[in-house]
Amino acid sequence: MKQTCILILGMHRSGTSALAGVLSLLDIYLGSKLMPANESNEKGYFENNILYNINEKLLAKIGSSWDDVFFREDKLLGITEVKELKEQIEKEFQYSDIFAIKDPRLAFLFPVYQKVLDEMGIDIKVIIPYRNPIEVANSLSKRNEFPHEKAMILWSYHVLLAEKFSRDYKRVFIEFNELINNTKNSIRTISKELDIPLTSKYKKNKKLINEFLEPSLKHHNLSIDNLSSNLPKIVKEILDLKDDFNDKTIFNKFDYLREELFDYQKLFYSEDIVQTFLELEQNRKILTEKEQTIVQKDKALTQTKESLTQTQENAEKIKQALEQNRKILTEKEQAIVQKDKELTQTKESLTQTQHNAEKIKQALEQNRKTLTEKEQTIVQKDKALTQTKESLTQTQHNAEKIKQALEQNRKTLTEKGQTIVQKNKELAQTQQNLEKNTQVLKNTELALAEALKQIEELKDEIVVIYTERGCEITRFLKKIKKAF
Repeated sequence: MKQTCILILGMHRSGTSALAGVLSLLDIYLGSKLMPANESNEKGYFENNILYNINEKLLAKIGSSWDDVFFREDKLLGITEVKELKEQIEKEFQYSDIFAIKDPRLAFLFPVYQKVLDEMGIDIKVIIPYRNPIEVANSLSKRNEFPHEKAMILWSYHVLLAEKFSRDYKRVFIEFNELINNTKNSIRTISKELDIPLTSKYKKNKKLINEFLEPSLKHHNLSIDNLSSNLPKIVKEILDLKDDFNDKTIFNKFDYLREELFDYQKLFYSEDIVQTFLELEQNRKILTEKEQTIVQKDKALTQTKESLTQTQENAEKIKQALEQNRKILTEKEQAIVQKDKELTQTKESLTQTQHNAEKIKQALEQNRKTLTEKEQTIVQKDKALTQTKESLTQTQHNAEKIKQALEQNRKTLTEKGQTIVQKNKELAQTQQNLEKNTQVLKNTELALAEALKQIEELKDEIVVIYTERGCEITRFLKKIKKAF
């Protein structure tokens, strides 16, 4: 889809900002960086700051400006480099199907934009807002201190050049009063003449648009149909055509008025006049800068006076604080004298304390040496204790083994005792048998007597053996066996 650019061609203070604001509320993109509002235009300028700066440079390059009363179309031949303009338009609007550019300088620079937009393949459509030239002059007189005559000449230049440059494109003239008082009709006219669907968007955003176009937006009000006969002839003749501005059959009338205006310009256009005018303009700018500087200095002086008053108040407070501090200082000095006395006493106590501390230090040194010796002794004792613990552990281990061995011997001795009891029984039985067999044993009586003697000896040994190793019992039993 081919892009469309709406160029707003109108004189300063003619409702160009109001119109651009309405287009913005109708979803027509104006760019990323718009000129901020100020006291001269509280609602905002809706002017692309990037393109504004480029336009200023383009006009400066040909020795012109937006308020150049000697502007001529042929001056534009001096503008040959438009690369930056093309790059910024592409960067700002490459993603928008329809966008608008508003800057009163476009009435002078239209041919430059025409060339760039045609090369980019962008369709051009034009809106020319206009306003009662007396209202424009009053507004510029207040804002820029322009004489009414200069403002009306500039108004004529802008209207006639904008009309000529835009003839080959779809365009529409919109009166500022009509835009404010009959917004719906103005938007319908724009939509119809430019073939852009806007009425449905207006219905959707009607409340916002009406709030934006409040009557206070227009500060200077004078009916365009109620003009004095003292109005300059060229201005009056242009206004006589206002009801037919959108009629394409009156091009010849516009041509006549434009040629007449520039013929008048030639009467006054000379190097001396231009130079004088430029000097006057330069002096006016210098004067304006000086006045601005004076205003700034006045503000700075007012701030300085306020600061001085505040400083004086602060100085009085400081003076009172100093007086209070002086009293406090006197009290502190007295306190210092008392503290000096206490300090002297403290120093004396400190000297005695230091002396005592020296003695304590010596005693501590001696204690330290003694402590070192004790620590060495403790180390030695610790080593000995460690060895003793190790020996005790080994002894406890051995004692446990002895205990186990004794327990085993006790069990063995118990068993042997039981064996001896049994043997004693057997012995008693044997004695009975011996008594029965006395006759049989007579031959062995001597041997038995000897054996009994040995038994008596062995009884003593049994007591000893009872506390010794169990193997001795076995030996004893063997002896008994041999004896029998």
